[in-house]
Amino acid sequence: MLSEREFYDYVRQHILEYVRDAEGKEARVQKICRNNQVMIAALSIGREGEHLQPVLYLEPYYQEYAKGWDLSEIMCGIGTAYEECSLGFDLDEQKMTDYGYIKDRLFYRLVHYGKNREMLKMCPFDQMEDLAVTYRWMAYRNADGMASALVRKRDLLMWGVDEEQIKKDARRNTEKIFPPVLKKIESVIPVQVEESGIPVFVLSNSDYMNGASAMIYQEVLYDFASRMEQNLYILPSSIHEVILLREEDVENVRELSYMVKETNQTIVNPEEILSDHVYYYDRRSDRIRIADHPGWTGMS
Repeated sequence: MLSEREFYDYVRQHILEYVRDAEGKEARVQKICRNNQVMIAALSIGREGEHLQPVLYLEPYYQEYAKGWDLSEIMCGIGTAYEECSLGFDLDEQKMTDYGYIKDRLFYRLVHYGKNREMLKMCPFDQMEDLAVTYRWMAYRNADGMASALVRKRDLLMWGVDEEQIKKDARRNTEKIFPPVLKKIESVIPVQVEESGIPVFVLSNSDYMNGASAMIYQEVLYDFASRMEQNLYILPSSIHEVILLREEDVENVRELSYMVKETNQTIVNPEEILSDHVYYYDRRSDRIRIADHPGWTGMS
């Protein structure tokens, strides 16, 4: 039985036996820092001098191996998955330096401030309560998913633009690239969630990936709250979506806060946690603030 480290090393040494057109290519497995400073092993395959390569995260495959799955079958699965994620990944590296190409691919993403402090030192961002709005550009997108890169301060120098320009372009693009989706929770999770009949709504984007960012889309919360004629409470269930409750349906904010924290500790993947706090949206001021700590002003 291979240890986790030995498994990743085995993949690096043998994966080229399971992919097509492997001649002249090299396999690399390295730890990548993901959201919330979570480190994860990632596989990339390419030729020397290639800087842009798709990556495949290997932890799910190690979990299969640890459960007793056959190693050769797992390797076949890794090889097939890598070839599939490589389809459509055809980005001219020279385009990385061309802001005329990049600007239409910019978008923003909402993350937790405190859990990403080190990453935020390297990139432009905007602070919102205990959250941070970061900026990314989309390298490719297909039916199986997408790949994007964080905009770093050094990228601005390469492109010859300032922070305000990339933020302006990202704000223009994000809602077009990832349109908001707002549904009753029964439409998203087909189970009986709330016997009391209190309406619960889920806000995300059309991909249901990193959709919590939709809570800061222009006028999305305002229009919904106005239609409900209610201010809203926002529960950050993950980076992928938030749950909206009408103010009149909430009796105890502390209980909601406890529920969010418990869910983050027991259910949500650490990489996908957005915040432990409940938020309050005031439609009159069009402002989001932390609801469970009214006097809170610092970072957690």
